[in-house]
Amino acid sequence: MNARAEFFSNVATATLADAATALGLNLIMEGPRPVVPETYPRFAGPAYTMVFAPVRDPGKKPPYGFYDVVDAIPPGAVMVVDAAGSPLAAWGGGSSGVCARRGAAGCVIDGATRDLEDIRRLGFPVFSRSVWSLAFPRRLEVVAKGTPVTCCGVRVEPGDIVAADIDGVAVVPLSRFDDVKRQIERIQAIEKEVKGRAAKGEAMSDLFPLLAKKFTTD
Repeated sequence: MNARAEFFSNVATATLADAATALGLNLIMEGPRPVVPETYPRFAGPAYTMVFAPVRDPGKKPPYGFYDVVDAIPPGAVMVVDAAGSPLAAWGGGSSGVCARRGAAGCVIDGATRDLEDIRRLGFPVFSRSVWSLAFPRRLEVVAKGTPVTCCGVRVEPGDIVAADIDGVAVVPLSRFDDVKRQIERIQAIEKEVKGRAAKGEAMSDLFPLLAKKFTTD
C-alpha cells in the first residue's frame, strides 16, 4: 500500500466528508453502497478506471475486452467503473475473484453488480448503486480504461485515492492531497479535544462552537 493510501485507510469517510465541506470540494460519491455491508468493508487505494458504453456495432469487436482490463489491475488499486448509467450488472463474482487474486483493494461501480453470494465468499469489497441479475454482455462494452471518469457524481482520475467504509466512498484528488490531509488532521484534533472535554462532563451545547470549526479552514 502506498503512503497516501495508507493514510486514508484509517480515515472515516464521514471525516473526509467534513473536510470536503470545509474545503469546498466534491469528494463524496452519491449512492454507492457496500453489497456485503455486514463485513463493515474498509479500503483505500489508487483509482484504476474503466468505462462502459452502449454497444454501437454488434458485429464489431469492442475496443477493450472486459477481462483484459480486469486482469491488469495493479495490486492495491481500486477498480472504479463508469457503467454508462445502465441498470445492467457491470460487475460480478468472476471479476471480483480476479481482483481478489491480484490483490486489488476493492471496486466501486456507478451501476449494478450481481453474484452477491460469490462476492461474500471472496471477502472482496464491492460498492455499487444497485444489484441486478441481468448482466451487460451484448448491451454494453468497455470503451476506455485508465482515463478520467465520473463515478457516482465525482470526477475520478487514475491514481486518485479512493477510500471507502460502511458509510460510503470518497475520492481524494492527488492535486489536493496535502490540503485534504491537513484538514483531516485539523478535524481529528478538534474531535479529540471535544470528546475529551465531553468525557469530563462539559455539555455538548457548550462545545458546539469548537466542533463547528471542523467545517472551517486555518
